[in-house]
Amino acid sequence: MSKTIGFIIGLLLFILATAFLYLGISGFISVPSASNYADMGIHSFTPYDILPVQVENHATGRNKRLHPTKTVYMVYYQATDGTGYKWSIEGGSTKETAEILYHEGEITRRVLSISEDDTYITIEPEQTAETYTAALRQRYLYMIGGSIVYIILYLAIWIIKKILQRKTS
Repeated sequence: MSKTIGFIIGLLLFILATAFLYLGISGFISVPSASNYADMGIHSFTPYDILPVQVENHATGRNKRLHPTKTVYMVYYQATDGTGYKWSIEGGSTKETAEILYHEGEITRRVLSISEDDTYITIEPEQTAETYTAALRQRYLYMIGGSIVYIILYLAIWIIKKILQRKTS
């Protein structure tokens, strides 16, 4: 019985590792080059609103079935220099926790423009386009590496078991 459960868990983890390998590779390939971003400089942002939004509930089991979404409070910021840049961050599951962020006041963010999409992103002010894309690529490489290690270990153990079964037969 424990061998069957171990096999099923190992197989499920193998499938999960394969899915993570696929997501890691596709994510790594989709990271734009740092040269695709234009640095628009560091801007000051001030909070202007707190609103509740519905997001997917990442709970499991009964809680997920009964509550597929949950409410979180987003804190919305706008650039103080009139450029029109906006940014938002999840402030928590209660309005009180979001208000703590709101009352912290002005923050600074670096704005990177993506000219081909006519969009922009904001990152921490000490980051650059190069460090931002390098961090994204590194995250995907960890996903790919972890998945490959598990897949190789799983296949090695499976092959060793098959060899040992043939020797005992």
